[in-house]
Amino acid sequence: GRTPGIQDARRSRGCASARRTCGPVRDGQRVLQFRLGEKGFCEDSRARRVRRRGKSAMRKLLLVVVAMPVAVFWGFGASAELTLWLKYQHAADEACARGEYNRAEHLYKAAERESAITLPADNFRLASTLDGLGTVYMAQGRLDEADAVFQRALAMKKKVLGPHTREIPETVLHIADLRYAQGRYDEVERLYRHALLILVRDQTDIGVTRALNGLARYYRLQGDALQAESLLERARKIHVDARRRNHPAMADTLVELARLYAFEGRDAESIPLYDKACAIRAEKLGMHHPQTAASFEEFAQALHRLDRIEESEDLRERARAIRARHTEVEEQYANAQAPLL
Repeated sequence: GRTPGIQDARRSRGCASARRTCGPVRDGQRVLQFRLGEKGFCEDSRARRVRRRGKSAMRKLLLVVVAMPVAVFWGFGASAELTLWLKYQHAADEACARGEYNRAEHLYKAAERESAITLPADNFRLASTLDGLGTVYMAQGRLDEADAVFQRALAMKKKVLGPHTREIPETVLHIADLRYAQGRYDEVERLYRHALLILVRDQTDIGVTRALNGLARYYRLQGDALQAESLLERARKIHVDARRRNHPAMADTLVELARLYAFEGRDAESIPLYDKACAIRAEKLGMHHPQTAASFEEFAQALHRLDRIEESEDLRERARAIRARHTEVEEQYANAQAPLL
């Protein structure tokens, strides 16, 4: 046969570093041997690899250039939709904090409608909207509607986040407060203790003091004043340690402790507690909040029992003014006639 040439050797496929030797072939008296893997072959292979990598990089770059506008457009749309839900949610939370329950109801419902359009059906964000709506229903005395909404929120959180996450106690505490308002006391203690069990790793959380307040209220109803006082003192210490001396949650604890003292006939000891709670709520919640009016009314009753009639009547008058103002605000949003945002 013919003697293989250099070009034939270079056309052969193989690793550049291979050192394969062609079989000996007679050409006169010489044996020609050609080795693959010489410098020229290495350079050709290296060039082909570089070209392949360049083409691959170009394809990836083209894919990025084409996909980026689609991703940006999609992300912008999703962000805009989520922003609208957040606006409704934030405005509803603020209205609820001010005691504007009719306005908060319409805002929470608007947020719920928006979440149904823009968010998956089981998105945990909807649960926060339902928690707020249930709180409004409770404040309005619509307990059955509040119960249905809280149950939806709890089921959603358990499905999406799990049964022992930090978001669960908020809804559990709402349901415990609701059960107390409904007079279903057989469930109250279990629910409050369930919330405490989940929050066991964070003893400074406001949810812990809410649960302690609720348990103390339950034990006071059962006539166990000693246990109730121990729980309330523990809650007050948590607020102090967490630097929440002037927080509305501290006012809630002080009011529960003052109620316990009044229950035991210790009206003189309840006065400074009511006084401090009224000051906190007036400063943090405002002079037109229904909780401020409620604390003024309870304070007035304690003063009246101590024959401090003039001070008692002054507080009653201030509470009536707050209630009247609150009624006016509620009527403005009774039929969603005023703008929501």
